[in-house]
Amino acid sequence: MILYTMMPNELIYPTADNIFEKQSIVSHNGVELLVQQTENSQYEIIRVLSSDPNHYLNQQYCPGQKLSGDLCQFYQ
Repeated sequence: MILYTMMPNELIYPTADNIFEKQSIVSHNGVELLVQQTENSQYEIIRVLSSDPNHYLNQQYCPGQKLSGDLCQFYQ
């Protein structure tokens, strides 16, 4: 079967819900981030959710960086 579409694979073939259970939105120094919990109570940055272009240029908030859970303010 061939799909001729511009839609990304994630919309056509969604991932399992258990992958998203570990993810949460946090605020770190006023920057909103999507993070995923790792083994030793740290959080890995998945995505920057800020609208400020300077936050995307800051290497502190690059995807893959680790944050301590103590420094993050969690949203419900």
